[in-house]
Amino acid sequence: MISKISWLQRLKDSFTSQPTATESFSRFLIKDNLNKKYLLIATAGIFIQFILFKLCYPFADYFNDSYTYIDAAAHNYPISVRPLGFSRFLSLVHHLSSSDTALVFIHYLTIQLGLLYLFFTLRFFFPLRNSISHVLFALLIFNPVTLYLSNYVSSDAMFASVSIVWFTLLIWLINRPTWTRLLVMAELLYLLFQFRYTALYLPLVTIPAILFSRRNWFFKISGIVLVVVPMYLGMQHIKNLTYKDTGTRVFSAFGSWMATNNALQMYPYIKVQDKDLPTADCIAFNKIVKQYFDTLPASARPGPVDLLWLDHSPLKTYMHALQKQKKINGYFRAWHAVAPVFMQYSNTLLLQHPVAYMRYYMLPNAKTFFLPPLECLLSYNEQKNTVDSVAMKWFRYKSNRVTSINKTIQASILSPMPGLWLLSNIIFCGALVFVLARAKRYRLSPVLIRTLLIAGAFWGTHFCFSIYAASIVFRFQYFPMIVTVTFSLILINILTTHDRNKPVSTM
Repeated sequence: MISKISWLQRLKDSFTSQPTATESFSRFLIKDNLNKKYLLIATAGIFIQFILFKLCYPFADYFNDSYTYIDAAAHNYPISVRPLGFSRFLSLVHHLSSSDTALVFIHYLTIQLGLLYLFFTLRFFFPLRNSISHVLFALLIFNPVTLYLSNYVSSDAMFASVSIVWFTLLIWLINRPTWTRLLVMAELLYLLFQFRYTALYLPLVTIPAILFSRRNWFFKISGIVLVVVPMYLGMQHIKNLTYKDTGTRVFSAFGSWMATNNALQMYPYIKVQDKDLPTADCIAFNKIVKQYFDTLPASARPGPVDLLWLDHSPLKTYMHALQKQKKINGYFRAWHAVAPVFMQYSNTLLLQHPVAYMRYYMLPNAKTFFLPPLECLLSYNEQKNTVDSVAMKWFRYKSNRVTSINKTIQASILSPMPGLWLLSNIIFCGALVFVLARAKRYRLSPVLIRTLLIAGAFWGTHFCFSIYAASIVFRFQYFPMIVTVTFSLILINILTTHDRNKPVSTM
């Protein structure tokens, strides 16, 4: 009994202390017998999973975005509908190998290496009970979503892998800040921005982590500059490139289209008058919007992103009208030309009707956030037997036909995952509030509290950004799910360790 109490006390003390400054992470990996077992199992598991998966899915997976990325890479476009970071990455991999299997393996391996880095970092700073550690290891390394996400020709896998390493470096900056880690973290953050513009909210998480680091103000201010300035300069560079190529100075035309699509979700429930609109272009667009909704049956209300893509949507109708009126050459130029009008229009509606926007867009989006649709993950290659010619040429397929063991079985395999995402959100948010409220009672170390706060800050900013401005599908929640599942288990470990270590009352 005494030895059991002593063991529990040592485990609890591990959350109130840190590894000594001289303790090496590499030594921790190599000398710890359990870590060596984890590394051995992970190495075997990663390769076995990949081989079995590719036997079932010999070709990469595709959806509409895939062809946009490949086309931009094939033609080396200066700008595209999507950020060009992944297209540049495709070109880099293509110089090494034209095999789609090579690309998928790089996707998969980088995610798994990032997950192992996160896992061992947490074990290094915050030792876990073996049972919690085993569960976390299994959920991270043997997650079927990782395989299916990696198989897509899209930015999702690389964005996830770099995000995992970026977040892990935040933990290192809080616990053991160095200039090298700061520089690498800033470079990765800029890379995330190149992959996906949603990374623009990540400085809101990064800056507090830098401020939490135990270094002087020169280090902290330098870190903030390294985070903010490259992104700002990158945005200006993209604006200049877009102006040069399309004649419209805009950072993200897609962002303007998306903002208008979101704002129009509340249009049937508000009154928009011409006198309230800032420009003649906005008034002209509003007439098209009004006509569209006046003639649309109530039962045929557009879905969350339908107005972006439907040919008869008011956004497309206005674009074609403006293209004809101003004799704009080409769809791509016209698509960008309407972006400033759409941004003005959507901003005006949001400022004039904030409550309606929250009710008719943000609230439904919040519900979707917790149970996101699997979307393209429901089936292989959108249940098609062929791929576009641009993919066939890029990967040097013998024909445009692709095969798989089953085009829809992945829907059954992945169906529990939105539920896991929901459960991890509930546990993470509830346990985080409970633990932070009792931090003094639990005698948690300051760096553990700061790490938990950063995890909470990430969840909060991701939630707010998602429900305010983003389309929500499950593949966008993969990295956030890694964070919530991981820290849910850490919080459970804290709670159960504290409860087990309570003194036993004597009768």
